Amino acid sequence: MENVKTIMPNTSLPPVSVFRFLDAREYLRQACEREKSLRPAFSQRYIAKALNASSSSFFADVMSGKSKLTTPRVLGFAKLLKLSKKETDYFESLVMYTQAESEDERRHALDKLKELAPKGGHALLEAFQMEYFGKWHYAAVRELLEVYPFRGNHAELGALLNPPISAAEAQEAIALLRRLKLIARAAHGGYRRTGKVVLSGPAKALQVRPALLGNLDLARRALDAFEPGRRPFSYLTLSVSEQSFRQIQEKIRAFSREVFELVTEDREVDRLYQLNLQFFPLSETVKRRKS
Repeated sequence: MENVKTIMPNTSLPPVSVFRFLDAREYLRQACEREKSLRPAFSQRYIAKALNASSSSFFADVMSGKSKLTTPRVLGFAKLLKLSKKETDYFESLVMYTQAESEDERRHALDKLKELAPKGGHALLEAFQMEYFGKWHYAAVRELLEVYPFRGNHAELGALLNPPISAAEAQEAIALLRRLKLIARAAHGGYRRTGKVVLSGPAKALQVRPALLGNLDLARRALDAFEPGRRPFSYLTLSVSEQSFRQIQEKIRAFSREVFELVTEDREVDRLYQLNLQFFPLSETVKRRKS
């Protein structure tokens, strides 16, 4: 009797919320990857046919920026991904923001995104406000306000960080966070973190680079500054295929979302920790020889 294997769809991947994105292409990439995991027939050819595109490379051209998304195509994707009316409206503005060619267009689209984002949801930083990612301690000071009832002593605030920062640096951070409305006055007279999440979006890679470099330096320092029990470091060196690379990439994203949801519900925070996730190539792609 012939053995027949049934391939079950991967239903463990969480839904991809459009409201978490500041880049339409990245949203489409993740959302379509999830659909493909649920429906193997959901290929680039399938997408092109569903949206009446003339070329099977349509999706790849959209991802590379070679092809722009028109309103009918935006609505086509919304229908394909079963978006609600509110999600579709946000997705339309997200496409406008991603494809904007001028600062006025980008500002207009961003204003629309702010209107459509769920209340109490994410904070969308405008392109000219990306200095938040210029130094690692801006985010650290913001999170520290959840632990430390700051009342104006910048020297004490800066000394609580590890490594510590100067009083002047702490004062600069507080001023920036106030201007970006990422902190607000608290009942005790100091400041508290606003209930918002800061998203940079892949399109802002150059602006985020200083913060990434700063966090890598922090990790290098932590290797010697803390005992292993306080900084569980490890690494894996792996040989992978394109398929397993994509799966690992999605698992990293899912893990990051899971960690974020966990700390969001934590009501007894008493310290700061830095979680860095890096997954990067150690070789060029090698064409395998057939045995």
